[in-house]
Amino acid sequence: MIYKALKYFTGITLVLVCLNSCDKSTSTETEKQVEKPVPTKATGTLPANGEPCSEFEPIPNDDTKVSILFKWDAAQNAVNYELKVLLGNEQAATTTIGAHEATVTLDRGKTYTWSVTSKNEAGNTVSDTYSFTTPGLSEGNYAPYAAEITTEFETVNKFLNVSWIGTDEDGDDLTYDVLITENETIILEETDFINTYISGIGYTDDTSYNINIVSKDGTGNFSVSEVTINSPE
Repeated sequence: MIYKALKYFTGITLVLVCLNSCDKSTSTETEKQVEKPVPTKATGTLPANGEPCSEFEPIPNDDTKVSILFKWDAAQNAVNYELKVLLGNEQAATTTIGAHEATVTLDRGKTYTWSVTSKNEAGNTVSDTYSFTTPGLSEGNYAPYAAEITTEFETVNKFLNVSWIGTDEDGDDLTYDVLITENETIILEETDFINTYISGIGYTDDTSYNINIVSKDGTGNFSVSEVTINSPE
């Protein structure tokens, strides 16, 4: 009887150990399957978009430079942020930081564009493009401000409508190069476009669209604006 009892309890112990082992294994596998989501898009707040910069600090003993403070709202799930500042297509400054602001030294009298990329181990998300003009007299014409892009999805007709506002500190007439891609495939391309809207672009549900607009004046200056959006499911 004692032998049978011991054998019975040993069997139960082995079953419990196996079940506990399986639970741990399942828990570990579940944890591995749960991935941190890609961060959301950050929104720039300073410098004010499409305006001369009014908040700045002069650089001592250098009247050609100015210190500009950049700020943006926090993005969900972001570990850090990469700030990129462009002059035309050329990179003027870049920095990666865990905070929601950074100070950059730039030339006076120039129109710059900038964006912020939210980052974590799961991926990156780029913000919309913003622009501003640093204080000081420009050598020649200012470049146009980056176009302020607005999008609308007509869910009944399955149309994407795109409009934008283009401005220039000199008041120059502007033309636009427009490139729209669907999951990196070009679906629309216009060069030297004079209108500021395009309507009736067919779209696919739950798909990524990138809109790139180059604003150009008559003197060869330009700025680039870019947004990425997802169509409704």
